[in-house]
Amino acid sequence: MSWPLPPTTRRLVGWLFLIAGFLLLLGVGLRLGVVYYEYQQLGSAALNSTRLILSLMMLVAAMLMLRYGWRERRGNDTVD
Repeated sequence: MSWPLPPTTRRLVGWLFLIAGFLLLLGVGLRLGVVYYEYQQLGSAALNSTRLILSLMMLVAAMLMLRYGWRERRGNDTVD
């Protein structure tokens, strides 16, 4: 694939990253809501550090996807 991408392809890639980032953010939010509900019901025994670290990593990935998608849509240089 040639670099840089044509403007129409960049906009499409930007939209796809924005949609994927938003859906991942929504999923992580729902997952953290379930973890919080379990914590309220069962106390600290319901917390699992692996699950929380994985959720935080997915949250960071969602924010990076949103950032990349937004920069692609606006036509900014995404190579940092």
